[in-house]
Amino acid sequence: MSPKISADVPYHHGNLREALIAEGRRALEDVGAHELSLRYLARAVGVSEAAPSRHFAGKEGLLAAIAADGWRDLAALRREILGADNTAMTAAYRMLRVYVEFAQSHKGLFDLMVGPRIVARDSYPELTEEGSISFRLFASSVEQAARENGWPESTLTLVTHAAWSIEHGLATLILSDRVPRSDLPVQIDHIIHFSIGMFLSAVAAGPAHLESMLDQLPAMNGNARAAASKT
Repeated sequence: MSPKISADVPYHHGNLREALIAEGRRALEDVGAHELSLRYLARAVGVSEAAPSRHFAGKEGLLAAIAADGWRDLAALRREILGADNTAMTAAYRMLRVYVEFAQSHKGLFDLMVGPRIVARDSYPELTEEGSISFRLFASSVEQAARENGWPESTLTLVTHAAWSIEHGLATLILSDRVPRSDLPVQIDHIIHFSIGMFLSAVAAGPAHLESMLDQLPAMNGNARAAASKT
């Protein structure tokens, strides 16, 4: 993980970039991405207003670096999961859950990481790479759990996208205060545990169970049905 430098400690030569990223992450939780500026951060870490421009290509470059730092931290948490003595199913569960927990703990940062604020994401190789690393760690874990339960290689991309929908849907609904509904009171932790568990129970049931269930549903587009039922 990137070092977290307190704004109370003067930076030394060579770590201004890290100091600005660390202060930017802290400020995101207070002022949000739209109000954050290079001038604001320069004052916060005690440097001239021109100093940050030597490290970032404008405000969007700064935001991209902060978002990349967030993905780097999430990837570190996911590596810990893969390095632990877990079954494939337990690792997959923890992979989905850590995404939601990261979002809950870093609301402003997570919004920057996944939201629309950074428009030209592909223009920032560091951001693209760190996000891809985190996703590949997640996908490899979900795919391993699926393989061990009989899912063929041709279905793994669909299984991974379904898992991604679960973790991201939970995270965004929780952060936008959409769940739990006031007319359906339930603890958020129970929603997270149940939703991830229900998805993984479907993975454990295997592709034959999915095919049986699809036979009970209304007809769907032929190509979509074929993709969903490939075994």
